[in-house]
Formats: sequence, structure tokens, C-alpha cells
Amino acid sequence: MGQESWGKQQKADQNEPFQTFNTPGAKEIWQHTLNMLDQTLDAQGHEKWLGNIRFIAEIDNSILIAAQDQLTLDRVQSEYARPLQRNWEMQDPRQRRLKFELWRRVKPEIRDMIGDPWAEPALEDVSSVTQPEFPEAALSFDTLVKGPSNKRAIGLGRRVAEGGAIPSGVLVIYGQPGTGKTHILKAIETEIAARGDKRRVAYLSAEEFMTRFVEGARAGDTSALQAFVKQNDLLMIDDLHWIAGKAKTDKAFFAVLRAVTSMGGHVLITADAAPGDMVGLSRELAGEIRGAAAVEVAMPDDEMRRAIVAMHASLLARTTPNFIVTDAMIERTVTAIRGPGRELCGVLWSLQLETGYGELAPTPEMLDTVIRRIAGEPRMPSLDDIKRTCMELYNVSRTDIESTSKRRSVCHPRQIAMYLSRTMTNKSLPQIAHAYKKKDHTTVLHAFRKIESALQQKDCGLDVEIERVRHAIFDRVSGH
Repeated sequence: MGQESWGKQQKADQNEPFQTFNTPGAKEIWQHTLNMLDQTLDAQGHEKWLGNIRFIAEIDNSILIAAQDQLTLDRVQSEYARPLQRNWEMQDPRQRRLKFELWRRVKPEIRDMIGDPWAEPALEDVSSVTQPEFPEAALSFDTLVKGPSNKRAIGLGRRVAEGGAIPSGVLVIYGQPGTGKTHILKAIETEIAARGDKRRVAYLSAEEFMTRFVEGARAGDTSALQAFVKQNDLLMIDDLHWIAGKAKTDKAFFAVLRAVTSMGGHVLITADAAPGDMVGLSRELAGEIRGAAAVEVAMPDDEMRRAIVAMHASLLARTTPNFIVTDAMIERTVTAIRGPGRELCGVLWSLQLETGYGELAPTPEMLDTVIRRIAGEPRMPSLDDIKRTCMELYNVSRTDIESTSKRRSVCHPRQIAMYLSRTMTNKSLPQIAHAYKKKDHTTVLHAFRKIESALQQKDCGLDVEIERVRHAIFDRVSGH
């Protein structure tokens, strides 16, 4: 059916309960919904579960999303349905509900009209294909921000990618979620491919290994999975904790690990806990893991976190016009979002969406909207919180900050404190003046106007300074 005929058919069917989802921009909304959630998931979680569902149609003002198998449907409904609905509602002006269903249970007439949603699309001329916002190539060593928290893990990753001698057959990179462990594995994979290395390499998550093993066991044949993973010179398994407590999967993985290493290959594993702290593994597998060469990826410090935001903002700017994130906006992101790199990137993805993918330039107001959406509203600090924080940061005493001294080393911290007291609280000028032992509010008003004027004149150094003080104030309020 041609596009014109299809449009006519849609108009004729407007009063029917079933309507294909062919409204301009709708598919983009769905893709944006997935992209937003992708920032809070590990790469394999997105690829395995969300990558295997399909957008189908609108039925009775609900959006039908189909899964190909019951396992995928169960996982999506239990873990991803709520955040998907929340992200969808943020973009859909009609506030429709998402409905998840097994494809074979969808009404035959709908299946006939839609066809196979999982069918491979016809090949296109690659010159006309638009590249994704974050291409897989972005997960390389070049886009890994290196610092004290991950330099040894990156060093191990580079050595593995280059084929350097490593005595241990089993290698473990461990650390908290979102600290870049998957990025290192993908960077290894990217580097090996770029070098034209002939080594046989496989990458999959422990969850995917478990799922494929269970599916094979139900069918009475796990030989295909075993052959796929055992034949490799380098086997990379992400998030080992997924198989904890799964006795049969544990046993199968142990056999694979032994098979790879016995032939001189390496097994590189990532996990959330150090080898000695892993629980739920069999005695045999736990022994192999404790005998591995292990390295930690710790939480990044603020300097690294700023570099992470700057790096990924520059990557997004390649495909999004006007996507300029200032130093002050980077500082605001780092101070407001206390999580690891994955959460910081989530802010950027949401900010990109807030700008309409290049229709507008990002503004501090847009950024604040995104941060409130992700981190929630922070508790309002008290005047004493602000005063004490400035005293500590600028190394001035209470007597100094409450004095009338004109020395810059005292006057500047006092003006910063008064400015933030005005902008971060709902206190009146007289109340703020009283907190600083002033007889009237004119001193506070002068301090506020002076700092505000400097900021309006695009004093970037002051922008960053103000954000660092805010950061410290929020840390005090939240107990960090």
C-alpha cells in the first residue's frame, strides 16, 4: 500500500479502535524514550531486553509494545515498564499508556496488518544512513576519561587489547555500577577489531549467558552456546553477579572458563564486588575468581567527573547543532548529580532531548529542569549552612565574615555568602542581614548586586566558583 493510500485509509479508520502508529514524530518519541532509559542501564540490559521489543500500534488510546518471547515480556514488565511509561509521558502530549504483550497473543488482524516487526529491513545505501547519537565507536579507549580511579584497569584493558603477555588466565575488573567497566570491555573489543587482530573474541553479559543457557537447557541442547564461548582466545563476560545463586549456570560457566584458559586463552570478567566479596558462587568458581588477577575501578573524583561531562558533551555536539555546554553548566551537573559517569551522561541525554535535538541551545534553566527531574528537589539550606560552608571554603572565621572588613580575603567570601543566601533560600534581605550581624539590609543588597553584575558580564571564573560553593553547601545539607 502506497503512502498516499495508507494516509487515506488512516482517515477512514479514525473512528475505529485500532489505529497504526503512523503519526509524524511518534516513532521519534518512542526512540527518545528508549534513549533516555538507556542512560541508566548497562549496555547489555538495553540490548538484550529493550532491544528485543517492538513498537506495534495504538489501540484504544494505548500504545501496544510487543515481545517476541515470554522471558523478554516478563523481564520488561517487571523491571522496565514503569521507567518506560514515565519517560514516554514526559514527551507524549496525549499521555497515552504503554501496553506490553506477547506477539503471538496480539489479535490476528493486527499481526496481519503489521507483518513481522522483527524482520530484517531491506539493505540501504550506507551513504544515506544516519549515524546514531552515540555510535559504538564512542566506546573506545579514546573516549575513556582516565584518572586515579581507573588508570590500572585501563592499563590492563590496553594490555589485553594489544595482546601483551599476561600470566593469569582469568582477569577481573570490579567496581560499583556505572563506573565504566563495560566501557573498558567494549574499548578492548573496538581496539582489537581496529588492529585487524586475528584472535577470536567474544563479549556477552553474564545475564545473556544465563538466558541462552536456560533456553538451551529447556530445549535439551546447550551445545551451540558451549561451542560459541569455548572456541575463543578472549572471552569477556560482563556483570558476573547475574549468575550468583544459579547452580546449573554456575557449573556451565565454570566449564567454559576452564576450557578457554586450558587452551591458553583469557577470560576477562567484570563484577560489582571484589573476588573475595563475591557471594552465591560455587566453591569451584569462587576459587577460580579468587585466583584471578583483579583490579578495581573506583568512583571517579570531581575532576574526572567534570572531564566525563565535557567529553560526552563534545560527542553529542557532533550530531546536535548548538549543543554547547558551558563550564558553569558542567560544574552545575557535577555538583547536583553525585553518582558515577553513567548518571552524568544521563543528564546530557536528557538535556539533548530538552533542546529538541538541536532546535535550541541548552540553557542553565533547561539544565536545572533536567537535574530536578533526575535528582529531585534538594533540601533548602539554612542561612547557617551557607555561612559555615563559606567560612570553611575560604578559611575565614565567624568574626571575620560578620565584620565590616574591606579586605578582599574577607569581603569576597562575605559577598558570596550573602549572594547565595539570597538565591538559595526564601529569606528576606533583613533576615539575611541579621544573620551576618548587620544593622540594615543595604549591605546584603550591595553584595547581591555586585555578584549578580559580575555573573551577567560572563565572568566564567566566578560562575565556576559559585557552583563549587553550591556543591559544598548541598554536600553539607545532604550529609556527604
